[in-house]
Amino acid sequence: MKASCLLAIALIAAAGGSAPTTAAESMFSPKLSPKLDPFAYRSSSQGELMPKELNPPTKADYDEIDSVIDRAVRTHGYGPIIPQYYSHQKRPWQQWEGTIIERLWRTALYHMLVPTVLLSVARWADPSLPWWRLPKEHTFGQPFFAVSDGYNYLLTLTTFVTTFFVGHSHDFWRRSYKLTRSLQGRLNDIGLLCASHARRSDDGGLDAEALELLESTARNLRLLHVLFYADICYRKTVRAGSQTAIASVRLLLSFDRVSRTAPGLDRLLERGLLNRREYDTLVGVALPPSRWYLVVLGWVTSRLAAARAKGVLTGGAGFEQVALGKCCDLRAACMSIPDELAARMPLAYVHFTHCLVDILLLIAPFGLYPYLGVFAIPMTGVISLFYRGLLELSKSFLDPFGNRRVSYSGLSADISIDCLIGESNAGSLVWPQGARRLPF
Repeated sequence: MKASCLLAIALIAAAGGSAPTTAAESMFSPKLSPKLDPFAYRSSSQGELMPKELNPPTKADYDEIDSVIDRAVRTHGYGPIIPQYYSHQKRPWQQWEGTIIERLWRTALYHMLVPTVLLSVARWADPSLPWWRLPKEHTFGQPFFAVSDGYNYLLTLTTFVTTFFVGHSHDFWRRSYKLTRSLQGRLNDIGLLCASHARRSDDGGLDAEALELLESTARNLRLLHVLFYADICYRKTVRAGSQTAIASVRLLLSFDRVSRTAPGLDRLLERGLLNRREYDTLVGVALPPSRWYLVVLGWVTSRLAAARAKGVLTGGAGFEQVALGKCCDLRAACMSIPDELAARMPLAYVHFTHCLVDILLLIAPFGLYPYLGVFAIPMTGVISLFYRGLLELSKSFLDPFGNRRVSYSGLSADISIDCLIGESNAGSLVWPQGARRLPF
């Protein structure tokens, strides 16, 4: 049998043919070659592709990019990381801006119209009805008191679910905040390691090549940080107390698909956040702009390894292991934030809580009127304000970077990206400056 098979293969080869492919070979042909389309790829934190991103930039776009860079290169003058609460006498009742009352007072007034109309219709149908409550023996009594009993059951359930929803949402917000600080910490770790192991001259000062390494590494870390948050934050914000929109930091990732130029990188090049070779590398890398920061991270890691090999950074294998480990930790910190945003809360949980609050507020006027009469009008407003406020507060916690993918009320629990970038910019300058000379 074996001889027959060999003979058949020999005859086929002699005739200029080829042996038939096996089932396994035909199953895996043709070979696949995965490619990453830089124009079609969207990370889970980016949102949908906007039509404006497909158009060449205008002068207004460049002006917005310049305003973004002005914010991105600051080392001071930024606001607090989150809206702050300062406690002193009577302050809670004097506070208006940034509160639930500011955002939802119109909604509360809208809900108060329902019991107002209900009371007016009831008084029109029976002018003898008392103002303070509905008598149980009245014709309207039984249906209204039945609704009121159901409302009390629903009130207990809604209170339980909504307060848990607030807790879970705030836990998500705290995790997001901790991840931003963890990212900052890894940036400073790399700066500290490089500064403390940089090669020095005999007089204790930094070697010229070592100083250039520290400054280049610090500049790349600043660029990495800015490009990373340009992928995370894409919504314009509005200054408090004005209608002036602050341009989105996403503009730094703008890419002209016609001329294959990057207007955001053009401006960053002019402002010194990267050099010409780095610019050409990013534009020609054929990767989505949302992944430029990972390319910069690769530069930093390669520069540290090369400097260690050349002796510009001193230290043994332990130093190299720790330094490269910190670079990997930085990558993990960067990827953890969009991973967290991609699974912030299951749709069913948010939908169920939202529907529960809506139904409660819908039947609140009918459940309150039998017992409160005319006082159902202000009480409906109070219940609407606080239950809707708890829901919108929870949803604002699910939008820690202000992209408004969940919350619509404008209630802000945003983590200030300007503050994070400004603090990291200042921190990146500390290590090269402090390492110029040691006291020993």
